[in-house]
Amino acid sequence: RLLKAEQGAALSGVDGRLAFEVQGSACEGWTVSFRMVNRFRPSEGELRLVDTQSTSFESGDGLELRYNQKEFMNRKLQSDSKIKVSRSAQDADGAGHISGEGENSFDIPAGAFFPVQHQLKLMDMAEVGATRDTSIVYDGSDGKSSYRAITFIGKRKNAGANLRDKANSNASALVSLPSWPVSISYYPASTGDQDTPTYQVGFDLYGNGVATGLVLDYGKFSLGGELANLEMMPGEACQE
Repeated sequence: RLLKAEQGAALSGVDGRLAFEVQGSACEGWTVSFRMVNRFRPSEGELRLVDTQSTSFESGDGLELRYNQKEFMNRKLQSDSKIKVSRSAQDADGAGHISGEGENSFDIPAGAFFPVQHQLKLMDMAEVGATRDTSIVYDGSDGKSSYRAITFIGKRKNAGANLRDKANSNASALVSLPSWPVSISYYPASTGDQDTPTYQVGFDLYGNGVATGLVLDYGKFSLGGELANLEMMPGEACQE
């Protein structure tokens, strides 16, 4: 739902749905399916239905990322891209290739984190009481662009202490887990002097990686989401 909109955003309302499916492990790699469908109601003019769909695979060693994304506007396909990034080591530059409307190559900086890698890093930091992190992140959603992600991790909430989720029957699988309030600001990695982030994300991060209380802040407007459904999928331990 729309939380706020500046006059320049020319929005009277937004509503939609965001869905994730995460499968895999550090051994076999991680597969993430994502879909976000939003109805944008402008102050003037016709409603816009924006449907973004993506699938990604991230190797457990952090050396390979494959990312496919389609975007539809009012049910008409606007873009369809496929991206592959590989590198010889975590601290080496990555070579990327994007195909779709033409083909071209690009690089990602040495030490950049892929999205699941970054999430796992933040989970580990929260567990030990760390409060701030700066990382370069590449997830494929913005083509060639990498981002400098500045993260602040708040005070731990003990199991059952998150009153919003405790009152939400859809979050019952989380009541036995601690959580931490997290805020991430994303700046273009290619520029070091931008004062304001391109966008910001806020959420409560649970010990198993699930996030609730989502806030997406794009500057001129921000969206808020609440957990509507949570299905815990069976996992398998890594095989030696």
